[in-house]
Amino acid sequence: MALTAHDPCQKFLRFAESIPEESTLCIFHTHVADQMTIDMKKQLLSVVEQIGQTRDVFHLYNNIQDKDLHLDEYVNGVKREQTIVETEGHGRWFKWLLKHEALLP
Repeated sequence: MALTAHDPCQKFLRFAESIPEESTLCIFHTHVADQMTIDMKKQLLSVVEQIGQTRDVFHLYNNIQDKDLHLDEYVNGVKREQTIVETEGHGRWFKWLLKHEALLP
């Protein structure tokens, strides 16, 4: 049986479903997304959004749309997207983009 681009994301979804629903999921990754195809990146974002419809999720990542650090929050099923840090790809510098803003509403 050949693996498809969606299989790793489906495994991730099953893993997330095995964690108690009252637990908030915190998903963090950086350079791993460099190894993903565009379809896999889209599928990962879709799976995170699917999970966020039924539980609170914080997804902190870069290298999906760009090199900047993004935080997608799903709290009570409501999605909030933020770019929180502008970065140089190898970590030589970064610029914090949030201005005294609470991450939670």
